[in-house]
Amino acid sequence: MKKDWIAREMTVEIVVGAFVVMAFLGLAYFTIIISQEAWFRPKYTWVIRFNEVMGLRDGDKVVVRGMPVGKVRKLVLKGGGVCVTVALDQPIEVREGYAARIVATSILGGRYLEIDAGPPGAKPIEKGTLLQGEEALDLMADAAKLVKAARQSLVEEGTLDNLRDTSASLKEIVERVRRGEGTVGRLLSADNTLHDDLSATVASLKRLTTRLENGEGTLGKLFSTDTSLHDDLSSAVASLKNVAQRLDKGEGTLGRLLSSDDRIYKDLEASVASLKNITGKIEKGEGLIGRLLEDDSLYDDVSQAVQELRSWVDDYRETSPVVSFTSVVLGAF
Repeated sequence: MKKDWIAREMTVEIVVGAFVVMAFLGLAYFTIIISQEAWFRPKYTWVIRFNEVMGLRDGDKVVVRGMPVGKVRKLVLKGGGVCVTVALDQPIEVREGYAARIVATSILGGRYLEIDAGPPGAKPIEKGTLLQGEEALDLMADAAKLVKAARQSLVEEGTLDNLRDTSASLKEIVERVRRGEGTVGRLLSADNTLHDDLSATVASLKRLTTRLENGEGTLGKLFSTDTSLHDDLSSAVASLKNVAQRLDKGEGTLGRLLSSDDRIYKDLEASVASLKNITGKIEKGEGLIGRLLEDDSLYDDVSQAVQELRSWVDDYRETSPVVSFTSVVLGAF
């Protein structure tokens, strides 16, 4: 009996021990699966320096092109910043133009580190180089700053008072419109005077358009189907075109003046030079006209000669009847 009891106890202990071992093995298996840790794979590490990590912790994911490739392993304060060591499950080639940033998963918390390896074809960066991360974007801090700036603008800078004054002004405008004051108020009021004036204006415009359609008046003739005015205008344009062509060919006096032939210009230039020479001689007192303008004695002699000629003509007029009578008498004999 005692041996049977001992055997049963041993069997129970073995079963319990096996169950406990299996439970531990299952717990370890599920822990590895849930944590997604690659325990037996080699790790590829990079060190990235940030000025601010914004609550990044050990164990947070590292993402490349939207895919988790590793985790954050260590954060160390160093040189006025934070050096973050990341362990990657597979190697990545970091090239010039790379970007490393901390991204918030939600506004309630949670962070991951995102790495952009850089544009294809760029020069690779040697392994072990200290990478520089971008400034972290804190949505909550930015939202707090925005709320603070909005509060300062509304309260301290008087924007709220301006909005209140604007609302009061709008209320006053609405009341004036409701009372029928102003142009908009009259348009919305029960007074039909403006409506009647507008109707009369529309009727006048309708009559005017009817006259235009009928070809009445000068403007109506322009819009009518009568082509006489168009033909006259076309004839005038053709005449102007002919005149322009003749001018361009150098025909006529005006055409010769506008042509490239400079003979008239040279003749005119020579005439102007001759006139300039003559006026220069006159100014110097040369010639009869110059002496007349400069020497007063010649003017006096000419004036005296004219006066003597006038006296002789007067004497001749007085003696001409006597001479005529004497000639007639002597001619009879």
